[in-house]
Parts: sequence; structure tokens; C-alpha cells
Amino acid sequence: MKNIQKPGQSERICLAPYPALRLLLGVIPGILAGVYLPFPLEVWIIVCAIALFTLLGGLLYETIKKRGPFPLFITTLSYTLFVFFSFAACSDFRMHYAPRNGLLSFTGKSLILSGRVATRPATGEHGTGWIMDVEEVFAGGRTIKLRDRVKVFMRSGGDTRSTISYGDMVRVKGQLELIAPAANRGEYDPRRAARMKQVSVQLYCAGPWMVQHEGAPQLNGFERFIVKPVADYIMKSIEELIPPGEERQLAAGVLTGEKEYLPEELFEAFRITGTAHILAVSGLNVGLLVLAIHISLQRLKVTTAGRWVSFLLAVFILLVYSHVTGNSASVKRAAIMTAVLIGGETLGRKTFSMNSLALSDVLILLFDPLDLLSPGFLMTNSAVASILLLFPRFTPTNGRGGGAFQAAGRLLFSGFAVTLAAVIGVAPVIAFYFGTFSLIGLLANIPVVLFSTLLMYALVPMLVVNLLSGYAASFFAESAVLFARLTLESALVFSRVPFASLSWKPDLPEVALYYLMLFSALFFFTRKAWGRLAISVLLGANLLFWYSFTVHIRPVAPLLLTVNLGRNLVTVFSVGGKTLLIDAGRSASSFKRITQQLELYGHAAPDAAVQFYTPDSLVSRLPVQHHMLEAEKLLALPAMLIMRPREKVLKIQSRQSSLLVVSGSSRLQESELYKADYVLLWVYRFAEKQQQEIRSWLNYARPKQCILIPGSFLSRTDLAALNRFAAAHPGLEVRSKSRQVVIR
Repeated sequence: MKNIQKPGQSERICLAPYPALRLLLGVIPGILAGVYLPFPLEVWIIVCAIALFTLLGGLLYETIKKRGPFPLFITTLSYTLFVFFSFAACSDFRMHYAPRNGLLSFTGKSLILSGRVATRPATGEHGTGWIMDVEEVFAGGRTIKLRDRVKVFMRSGGDTRSTISYGDMVRVKGQLELIAPAANRGEYDPRRAARMKQVSVQLYCAGPWMVQHEGAPQLNGFERFIVKPVADYIMKSIEELIPPGEERQLAAGVLTGEKEYLPEELFEAFRITGTAHILAVSGLNVGLLVLAIHISLQRLKVTTAGRWVSFLLAVFILLVYSHVTGNSASVKRAAIMTAVLIGGETLGRKTFSMNSLALSDVLILLFDPLDLLSPGFLMTNSAVASILLLFPRFTPTNGRGGGAFQAAGRLLFSGFAVTLAAVIGVAPVIAFYFGTFSLIGLLANIPVVLFSTLLMYALVPMLVVNLLSGYAASFFAESAVLFARLTLESALVFSRVPFASLSWKPDLPEVALYYLMLFSALFFFTRKAWGRLAISVLLGANLLFWYSFTVHIRPVAPLLLTVNLGRNLVTVFSVGGKTLLIDAGRSASSFKRITQQLELYGHAAPDAAVQFYTPDSLVSRLPVQHHMLEAEKLLALPAMLIMRPREKVLKIQSRQSSLLVVSGSSRLQESELYKADYVLLWVYRFAEKQQQEIRSWLNYARPKQCILIPGSFLSRTDLAALNRFAAAHPGLEVRSKSRQVVIR
């Protein structure tokens, strides 16, 4: 018998067993082309039709001529192009097009919308938000029927419990506005995120009294009679068996994804330690569910019919659980991948994990191509792919035998290896989207994942036993509370370690270089080409270093920069290498956003902080060398002098330029102290009196640039007048909450 592969011969990489992966390699470029290439939708549709007719013609020719087992080159090419252009057209339409007679024409108006709650409401400490499929608009005494989507936020005044549920038919009254873009450079863009869900406008609702239910919820039979009762039972069991508090919120989060906001300190702890993935429903939950199904139906799999019954039952349970958890990308991916693996076992065929992962991605993207651009989709795929490819290389093949201590050691090492593989794969994606990399993540994930897994092991039997006996289920509930508390405490302990995370925000070329280096290292490791492996790693590290060194040149810091923090505004003034902060938002977490903006614009770490609106208690805690609090009138720095002539007035003077910050036009004076090159002026009313005050002062001071900042309660009439006033006077600009002021 001839050996298929000689000993020592390197393993070859072949895509033949991975048809779904080959298909995915055509789907992804198509989606990216549709989103980023500036071609009209008509062009994509035309070339897609040409590719389809060419494909059909090639298939017809092959059928008539009865050629060999391999398709024609033109058939293969037209098939690939058809897939590419189809996804390009679909993603272009979903990302860039809105209904012609939709809600965009009603922006800026107060109206009533009638429709269906299309997503599961997300409840936070300030209110509840959901996406609504609108069917009718009541505005100006008219009723208009249309089809569009809107993002709704209902303020709840501290009451986090909401009576809004998925599928409800409601009428909502409020103000319709465009969704704002990113507040600052490089931050989360709500407008882009909303467009990925085909939403262009948002409606702010003052409270629950502005929402009225009408008619029965619109749910299909599967949702009404199966999904909703199961979801209600899970939440009711959690509320009955687990006391209120952070443990209940964590338990609800890991089971169904329907969690209230944990305290900000805990969210920050999970983020710093790189363990935030346990707060969302993911493959771990699906894996434990499948394990429970597998154990329960083991005796049923002895016959062919039993295996099929077991497979169909498992798929049904996965389908129900996916709907209960909101059909997030991670759960859909895990459910589809698991169904493919179980299906291969039922058919008696070998399945490949990477092909199953690719098949789940293709099916997800088939229903919503824009899922490709969501951080959750990319993070779950990078983590799972990395585990599938790297974990077998980390663990020895002869892993059996030995005593209990050796078995425990292997279990601990396997958990560490899985965590290491996932971190290697997902770290660049996290850094790209969130600008942070957890140094403590490898160690923190071991106890946090362990205790969260034990939490799931306690919650699942708790739900099952509660069907029979609430008293018996309470014992599992007590265990769940213990493991939830251990999970939370572990995250807090590791988050307090010095230098637990560092700021790192790579761009797309750097992420691509990282994965190219990782793939080449894996390729040469598989072929056992150790010299080429070392060369590829060193070459990749050099490319990353020199790219960052040559391309990421530190920008020249601007003289004046504003940082938008919602209603609050932070002003950065930089002269002679010294950086001054005026205000710091309303919470300690705002300082992280401020420092990120300082790094993006090339500013050095702030040397001083001056109070204007921010409370003294917060300003005094900022990690800067000098603090100027509300009662202080003067602060002298080597490059500038900061003066407070009166309440809510600041004057910063340097040799090169000067800045004046004033709250209210009534505080303006025609004196030398109120003259400056650049001015920030808060405006709370804009009647004829305020217009005259500003006009008279402008004629005297003649600043190079004056930024008018509308107050929170400035009426729409006054705001429109303020914009007209600024347009008529050169050098005036009205501050926008979604655009930064940058003065060089």
C-alpha cells in the first residue's frame, strides 16, 4: 500500500472541504463595495443582471454539451461576480437609501406616530429606547399612511421598568429629529449605526404618558405561543428566585441579554479587564444549552429515527433560544454553527468547524448584509476563528491519563489556552473600535469566565427544576447568586490592578498587517517551517512598527479645541507646549473621552484645569498639576495667565493669543479685559435686548472668531434667530453638538 503522505511531509492547506468559506470570500468584498464605493444603485443592479444572464447561459451550454465534471471558466467567473454584485446592490440599498415619502420630510416637527415596536426595548437608567415600524403619521391635522422606521427614546424619569414590549402596537407623541453624527472625532457614530438598521430619524418622547397602546401585539404564531411564554417564564423565574441587585441583572444578562444597566463602575471594570463578553449572550450559552440537550437525549440517539428526532428537537430549541435572546449576531452564529455540526453527525458525515462558521456567517449576511460592519459580528467571528485555528496548536495531543491533579492542571491549561487564542484573535478588533487593549485580560478571564460558566450551570437547572418545585429551584438560585457575586468581584479586583489596560487605536492597514502576520505564522507553523515562521513574525512586527512610525506622525496641536460631551462642553487651550482644560464634563468617566481627543489632535497631557461649569469636586480630582476652582481668581502658568474678573467670566492671556469665556450676554462689557482674539459666549435668550448687547460688544471688541453656544433651554425661535444673526456677521459661529471647533 502506498503512503498518501510521507512522514515529515508538511500539511497542505486546501479550500476544497470549505465551500461555505469560498462563498464567504465573495460575499464580504461585495458588501464592502456596496457600502464604500460611490456607484449608483442602478449600476450594481445592471451588472448583477448581466452576471446572472451570463451564468444562466453558461449553465445552459454545459447542460446541452454535457461537458465534464468541471464547470466552464466563464460559468465560475459569472457565478462569483453574481454573488459579488448581488450583495453589493443589497448593501448599497440598505445603507444609503431611505423611502422617498418617508419620515425625513417631517423632521423638526412635533407629531404622533403609529406603528409596531420592531425590536426588543432597551431599558436604561434614563429611559427606554426601541426601533418602531411606522404605519401612520398624525401631523398638522392630517393622517398620512407610510412605511418607514424610527428610533424612539422614551424618558422614564428614573423608573427603569417599561410596559413596552416587542410587537406592541403603539402611538407615540414627540419631536422628530435627524439622528446626530459622532459628537467628536473618532467616537461612536449614532447616525451610521442607525443607517445600518435602515433608520434615519429619531423621536424623543417626554415620558410614558406620551405613549398609548392600540390593539393587540402583532406577533406571529411562533412568537406568540412559544417564544413569548418562554421569555416570560425565564424572566419571572429570575425575579422570583434571585433577589434584586447586581446579581439579578447579571443573571438576566447572561441568560437572555435583557439586562438593566449595571453601575458604571462595573461596566468599566469588565471593559478594562477584557471580560465584557460575558455580559452578552454568546456561544458559551448556546454551548451549555446544547450540552444539556445532548445529555438529555443520549438514549434517543441509538437508532436512525431517534437521531433525527434528536436533531430536529435540538434545532427547535436553538431557534426558540435565539429568538428569546433577541437574535443577536453571536447567538445566531453559534446556533447555526451548532445546527450544522449536529446535522453532520446525524447524517454520518464529517463536518469542518471553519466551514460551519463560514456557513453561519453567510446565512446571517444573507438576511442582513450590514451585520458585517457591526463590532459584535466582527468580534465574535475573530474570537471563534482564532480559537478554532490556534487552540489545537496550544494543547498537546497526548492529553489523557494521570491522576486528578494532572486532570485539573489540563483543565486549567485548556481554559488559559482558549482565552489566549480568543484574545489573540479579537484584540485588534476591540482596539480598532474602542481604542483600548487589556493587559490583564489573560489572567482576568480565567476566574471571570470560570465563575460565569458556573453561573450558567446553576441557572439552567434552576429554570428546569422551577417547573416542578420552586423550593428545590431556590437551592440552584442561591448558587447562582454566589457565582454572580464572584464574577462581579473578580472583574472589580482585576480592574484595580495598575496599568490593567492601555490606549491603542490602530487603523485599518495596521489591523490588516496584524492578521496577515498571524495567518503567515499559522501557515508556517502548520508546515513546521520554523525559520520561515520566525522571519514572518519579525517581518510583520517590523512592518507594524515602521508603518506606525512613518504614517502616524504626531499632529500639530491646535490652539483651541472643543470636546462635545452632550450638553456639556470642554475647551482645550494650548500655548507654548502647555495645555489648559476649561471644564471636564459632569462625571469622572468624561476625562477618558477628553484624553482620547487630546491624543488624536496631538496635545500633550493637560497641565491645568479651570472650573467654569463643572463642579469643583470633579475638577479637583483631575490628574493635572494645577487646579483653578470656582473661588480662585488668578492662576499663572509659564506660558499663560488665567483670570476670573467676575463670576462665569474667564480671560486667558498669552503672548501669542487670548481667549475669553463668558456665560450670558449681560456679562459682556466694553473694557480692555473683555477683548480677546477668540471668544466662547453662552447665549440663554436671544430677544432684541440680547442681540443689541452682542452687537454693541462685537463692534468694540472685534474678535477674530466668536463661538455662540446656545443654552439648553433656548427656544427654537430664538435658536433660529441666533443662526440668522451669526450668518450675517463674519467671524461668528453657532456651536453644534456634533461638530468640534478647531482653531489652528
